[in-house]
Amino acid sequence: MPNTTDTSAAASGVGAAALPVAAPPHLAIDLAAALADSALPGEADGFGGEALAEAGRFLARAALDRTPGRTNIVLETLPGEGPNRRMRLALINDDMPFLVDSASMLVAGAGLAVDRILHPVLTVRRSPAGALTGLSTERESGERRESMIYVELERADARARRRLTATLEDGLADVRAAVRDWPALQAAMRADGETLHDGEAAALLRWFVEGSMTQLGHVRCDRAGGAEAAIGICASGEEPLLSQAALSAAFAWFDRGGRVPLLVKSNRLSNVHRRVLLDLVIVPVRDGAALGRLSIHAGLWTSAALSAPPSRVPMLRTQLSQLIDKFGFDPSGHAGKALVHALTALPHDLLIAFDPAALEQLALTAMSITDRPRPKLVTAVDALERHLFAFVWLPRDEVSTGRRLAIEAMLTEAARAKVLGWTIALEDGGAALLRYTLDLRGGGVVPDTAALDERLKQMVRGWVPNVEAALGARGEEGRAAVLAQRFAALLPANYRNLYSPEEAACDILRLRDLGPDVPRAVRLANKADDAPDRLRLKVYSDSGALALSDIVPVLENFGFTVLEEVPTVLAADTDTGDATHIHDFLLAIPPQVDGAAVVARADVIEKCVRAVLDGKAENDAFNQLLIATAIDPRAIVWLRAWFRYLRQTGLAYGMDTVVAALREAPVITLALVARFIALHHPTEHDDAAAARHQADIDTAFAHVSGIDDDRILRLFGAVIDATLRTNAFAPGAREALAFKLDSAGVPGLPKPLPWREIFVYSPRVEGIHLRAGPVARGGLRWSDRRDDFRTEILGLMKAQRVKNAVIVPTGAKGGFYPKALPDIAVDRDAWFAEGTECYCIFIRALLSVTDNLVAGAVTHPDAVRIRDGDD
Repeated sequence: MPNTTDTSAAASGVGAAALPVAAPPHLAIDLAAALADSALPGEADGFGGEALAEAGRFLARAALDRTPGRTNIVLETLPGEGPNRRMRLALINDDMPFLVDSASMLVAGAGLAVDRILHPVLTVRRSPAGALTGLSTERESGERRESMIYVELERADARARRRLTATLEDGLADVRAAVRDWPALQAAMRADGETLHDGEAAALLRWFVEGSMTQLGHVRCDRAGGAEAAIGICASGEEPLLSQAALSAAFAWFDRGGRVPLLVKSNRLSNVHRRVLLDLVIVPVRDGAALGRLSIHAGLWTSAALSAPPSRVPMLRTQLSQLIDKFGFDPSGHAGKALVHALTALPHDLLIAFDPAALEQLALTAMSITDRPRPKLVTAVDALERHLFAFVWLPRDEVSTGRRLAIEAMLTEAARAKVLGWTIALEDGGAALLRYTLDLRGGGVVPDTAALDERLKQMVRGWVPNVEAALGARGEEGRAAVLAQRFAALLPANYRNLYSPEEAACDILRLRDLGPDVPRAVRLANKADDAPDRLRLKVYSDSGALALSDIVPVLENFGFTVLEEVPTVLAADTDTGDATHIHDFLLAIPPQVDGAAVVARADVIEKCVRAVLDGKAENDAFNQLLIATAIDPRAIVWLRAWFRYLRQTGLAYGMDTVVAALREAPVITLALVARFIALHHPTEHDDAAAARHQADIDTAFAHVSGIDDDRILRLFGAVIDATLRTNAFAPGAREALAFKLDSAGVPGLPKPLPWREIFVYSPRVEGIHLRAGPVARGGLRWSDRRDDFRTEILGLMKAQRVKNAVIVPTGAKGGFYPKALPDIAVDRDAWFAEGTECYCIFIRALLSVTDNLVAGAVTHPDAVRIRDGDD
């Protein structure tokens, strides 16, 4: 077992007691010299003097006490800040193969960069208790040899250090078990080879035993998964080589007469020598005719075996001969040599395991690529249908990290599977070979290889031509080339890696419409691989990036949950310096909302989101009704206006409470809106329909359980019934809504009760005009009381009524509140101009619902007088 110690300032607490404070000076000096002597070129750079001496002292402390068969693992952080933040690691072990490469591989697998690695192998003398008494660089008869590995690596936190030491413990345990049981592993494979009747199959196992496979483990398993005779890594850890499902599939393979031996990949990664999937060699063990167990050998093909000529690899040489005979190739001619070259370059550990059809397709494709390098994709499935292997050839100049990731994303999407690993090989000609291994377990599918091959060709053909083709497919044949040249070339590399040309074409069609009059655009869509409750929303801006603090609240008020945002920046405008931005948001839809229904109304939702971003509509909780109830966007503005009016009358409920009541009673909400349309639409006026909607509302109230919800909904109904006239269906409603109300029809209004009142609502201004009688006279006021200007105007109307008692029968008063005034301290003229325009909007809205409204001369908004004639 390993002896693990973390001596960092924030130690992980793993393993044995802390190291001794110091080791004998002569041991530290000797180890420092051994470290210096073992350094390969580049490893000793900046490592001399006190640094080397301190490393010797650290290694001496780590090696001071050790018993045979155990590994000392010591990890501690080094002082330093910034780029000099590092750790050092000592591994003291009996000398054996695979220690250094396994240790460095395990550290790299933990995501930590190695800055320096030194590994002297020394003859040591220890006391019976394991105390180090001396060491030498010379081999001495009868003395132990120990490997002392010193590593400097980037610093990690305590949790990462614990993970690293645990990984090293498991990995070095596998190394020790594999080396210890090496003779037994060879004997087990040799014995299995002797049971095989196929000469080539037996020859393959002998070839492995003779040095073509680094054997690491062996176990025999029955159909139930019971294991026996486990040796090597199969005895050192608990992770099985095959899952129960894979084991059952292997038994089924032999039951139906499958080829022997069965060669597959394990999903278990090797901790020894190379961090790759273990190669499994499976041989049936029969008791007479009955198949009761499988003999499973785990190991790694050696590098020499992987690059050996096919004519020297048992079973593969048979396949080579069969291909030559089938196609009539002359072994000394071009085709024969090309076939041999192709099989030599392709991975032998996979070729030998593929069925003849898959091997033939791969070999012939590789031959063709040698003669004519081009993009090409071929897939093959392993014998147990657990792994999908994708072979992708690219012109060498097309190979990049971005291209590799783009192909990986294409494969994972098509196969619905994750990538277990990938490799790359640059061939002598003009092509490179990328190979991906995907895990088909858990719902993976074998994709349409022909379709993937076509997508690969489009991907490599060129970004701009692909985008141009996609634009043409969307009805822009005449302008596709111009649009592609104008926009596609500006899309950066990270965008091209994340999005397809088809997606780029959709974006370009929105970018095309941006300009001074259209600074922003919005697009809602869903991707094929997104979950049903996920949507994508893109915001396009040609006036610089939009702050997330501005956009996210807007989307949340529509009921979406923002999960992530991916920004894209196009080239900046040379005149203004502003860059065009694309903000791509991943959104979650509320649980009770149908995603397909939202997508079906995408054009409506896009316009509403854009209106809010442009300041033409308000950003508040009423917007969520668009998603939750699929209501007409106009109706949201009406509901918001009625709420604002009710708040002016003293409604105690806040906006969130009111919106919740409307959202939770969609039948009543939609019926209220339909009744309003039936009562007031100039061409759809229908008293009978209004009565039917009222009956639906009355029936639906039986399902409203909350007393507050009941009161809120009835108040909205009362406002609709009290409405005498409205401009909601006239062109003027785009600027401001106006509702002329019979005040007596609105319950709970404070006294004195006006005879009539007109409420005006828009995103820029709100206002009210109160009349005490059919004939009334009074002025207008620029109010500064946003939340209760009706109370202010009501008091003024009362005073005006008293003042007018000797002139006309009664009085009137109106007032407005500008909602978007600029800072007067910054720009007084702009402040005054906005107030004046709000006054004009207010007047125009009043005129739209009043017969005889006469405005006097304007000197200042607060000095304006209105004479409201006989209605």
